Amino acid sequence: MIDDEAFRRESEPTQVADEDWDNDEFSSAGSPLKLIAPNSSTEGDELDVQAVSRSFAEAALSCAILSPQSAEENEDFRSAFVRTAKRADALILDWNLNGDNGATSEKLIRAVLRDDTKSPRRRLRLVTVYTGEPDLRQITDRIADATSDSLDEDELKWDDDRHVAFSRGPVRVSVFAKEHVQSISTELADRRRAVSDLPNVVVEEFGRHSVGLVTTASLSALAGIRNDAHRLLAALGPEIDGAVLGQRVSLVHPEDVERQVEGLISSELAAIVQDHEVGSHVGLPRVREWLKHNSGIGSRGVSTLDSMTAELRLQLLAEGFSPETVQKLQDVGIGRKKLAAEATHLFVETLEEKRLSDQVFSMRMSLRSRYANPSPVLQLGTIVEQKGEYAVCVQPLCDSVRIDGTRMFPLLLLETVSEGDRAPSDLTVPDPQASGGYVRLRVVPKPSRILMREFNGGSAGTVQVRWYRKVGRFSEVKVKGRGGSWRWVGDLKTDHAQRVVERLSSEFSRVGLEEAEVLRQGW
Repeated sequence: MIDDEAFRRESEPTQVADEDWDNDEFSSAGSPLKLIAPNSSTEGDELDVQAVSRSFAEAALSCAILSPQSAEENEDFRSAFVRTAKRADALILDWNLNGDNGATSEKLIRAVLRDDTKSPRRRLRLVTVYTGEPDLRQITDRIADATSDSLDEDELKWDDDRHVAFSRGPVRVSVFAKEHVQSISTELADRRRAVSDLPNVVVEEFGRHSVGLVTTASLSALAGIRNDAHRLLAALGPEIDGAVLGQRVSLVHPEDVERQVEGLISSELAAIVQDHEVGSHVGLPRVREWLKHNSGIGSRGVSTLDSMTAELRLQLLAEGFSPETVQKLQDVGIGRKKLAAEATHLFVETLEEKRLSDQVFSMRMSLRSRYANPSPVLQLGTIVEQKGEYAVCVQPLCDSVRIDGTRMFPLLLLETVSEGDRAPSDLTVPDPQASGGYVRLRVVPKPSRILMREFNGGSAGTVQVRWYRKVGRFSEVKVKGRGGSWRWVGDLKTDHAQRVVERLSSEFSRVGLEEAEVLRQGW
């Protein structure tokens, strides 16, 4: 928290009992430290540090307060503030610092967001302005402009027409007035908050990042990992270091132990998440709250099932296709197959929302998330595209590493499923070149659809992606005029990639027999 008018109210010296005077702790401590208010009165725009700290502490939160006392200090503490912001979930700023009309706060916000964008690991960020200025809209508009430098690719979404709060990518911004502000408009009267309300303001505003069911479950998982970090450290303690190093010595390729340790950690993290039962956030009680919050979808969303009621929809959520539910559906003329095809329609307001929700969900279910590291390599499950044709690599993992020179890779061509086609598909992949940003693909496990292509191994013994204008490509070895590059699209999750291989291998194992027709036809 930044406020140039922060102070600690002067209090009487603490009285120490006679029997404690011989205690070394008291005898060497000296007089209690007093932080005196910068002005003679505690009225107006001043901020009681003790009141702020205590209100946050009572909410089990910690709030650090910086108080620049001059225009020079406005500039001096900027670097310290940016470094501290790396560890802070929420930033609370006064607007008019030492009479600068928001110039310092605006610079601080720009500096923090600019520092955030230096890393691809963008964090959730709450910026709250708590000000004695009455013109909240003007402040919010200036902050919106300040965020455009670092978040120009993210859409700015205002909460409402009052323009005092918005979200932009990973950043949430909200502006509130201090309790003493009187000249605020009636429309914004609810934006006036007391110091004691600040903890609730921070929690509620940060919670705007997690208004979704799955987002809430994700934050719960992160909280569980944070609270149970000791379990992870206890399970993977120093007593296994010797065995890990022995494993490294024993392996033909010692560096493989690095991936194995990552697997150990991932497994423990999954166990912690499961122990906290974060899936309960998509349980029926939370679903009821979600439906109440999203009242705009009505009982049918955009579904064509006119007989669907809110009560029947809730029963479907609770019981699925139980015999009782199926009977009720039949009574109102809703077929099970029709309902399954329009299930997502029941929980959205527009067809565009339905399309996007289905596409993102199906993509997350089958594709691995990849952030900054490690860089993609061509291996089992890698999906690539060339001239509108998509393929998945079916090279075994052990044959995708330790490449000295060149190596042939089998690429299984995939079929593209048109957007209006109701035929089943196996996965959804992101494609910025497609009209909707995503493409549905179907696996056709036929040996005749396999392409054999040759690639050069890199210094790490793998076929590594090369980036050009944020697009990753794998370049083939040119042979007799044939060759080119394959655009990296994504990587299937391990079990999905293995399923492709299993389906393909079953096609290889088919046996063609010549047999008597009388037996085959059953004459």
